[in-house]
Amino acid sequence: MRFVLESSSEAATIELAAKLGRRLRAADVVCLDGPLGAGKTCFVRGLATGMGLDEAVVSSPSFLICHEYNGRAPLRLAHLDAYRLAGPDELETIGWDELRAASQTVLAIEWASRIEPALPPKRIDVTIEHTGPTSRLIVIDAPEILASRLEGLDD
Repeated sequence: MRFVLESSSEAATIELAAKLGRRLRAADVVCLDGPLGAGKTCFVRGLATGMGLDEAVVSSPSFLICHEYNGRAPLRLAHLDAYRLAGPDELETIGWDELRAASQTVLAIEWASRIEPALPPKRIDVTIEHTGPTSRLIVIDAPEILASRLEGLDD
């Protein structure tokens, strides 16, 4: 299932991501890719909003690699940034196995393509591209098993 969406502003990106965030469930994995400044962290702020978090608490995990937040009870949001990782072999240094095993955690991973071999096949892939100073093209791909939860995302 693929959604190709356009966002005209940061606020529109947050609202789109919030719609997705409201549909997320425990153990979901959202993988984000796109160039620097495309809006990956902005998108995660929207996911957090949809999960019942204050978007203001979400910041880029570039230097800490992983931030964790409490979302809609009992959900947690783990926000990872794989940019500084050399590859999937370094995931153990951030407690990857524990994060994946945490049954009430949603993972949002920026620069996910850097750890592609470690990613589960059942995931939501989000690619964000610049189309102008504030506009973005957002492509969301998900397996058919998630189709019923994602219907209407493009409304």
